[in-house]
Amino acid sequence: MPIIMLTAVDEDETIIQTIDQYAEDYITKPFNPGELVARVRRVLRRIGDFAYTLSAETVVDERLTVSFPYQRATINGNEVALTPTETKLLYILMRNAGQTVTTDFILRRLWPMETVFEDRLRVYVHRLRRKIEARPEQPHYILSQRGVGYSFARS
Repeated sequence: MPIIMLTAVDEDETIIQTIDQYAEDYITKPFNPGELVARVRRVLRRIGDFAYTLSAETVVDERLTVSFPYQRATINGNEVALTPTETKLLYILMRNAGQTVTTDFILRRLWPMETVFEDRLRVYVHRLRRKIEARPEQPHYILSQRGVGYSFARS
């Protein structure tokens, strides 16, 4: 969920820290209502690529189908529930299929208001692989790019 800070605090250090840590934008009071609307539109355009599609299911291949709105995957006909974090992680990777998504980018998207480390992401990748991979120790879908991030294999 995007955050736009609307505050009377106009200190440079606070603004920079807030945007670096969790806010998509920062507006100080007093502000022009038209400017607020324009900034909201800009943020929505920027994150639009990361909003779940409304289609009921995304067919990856004959083995894997994912329903993002319902937070579930179907693997070889067996339905598996996904946690909200697993769903977001899978969505980010599938949205960028064939490209490596950096660990830092994923961490900022999954936990925008928290200081988290790569270990936490590794746990979620491990859990997700156990749910959707035939052989989690030799993944077919979610691939690691050592020292960089993760990618979702194109079908």
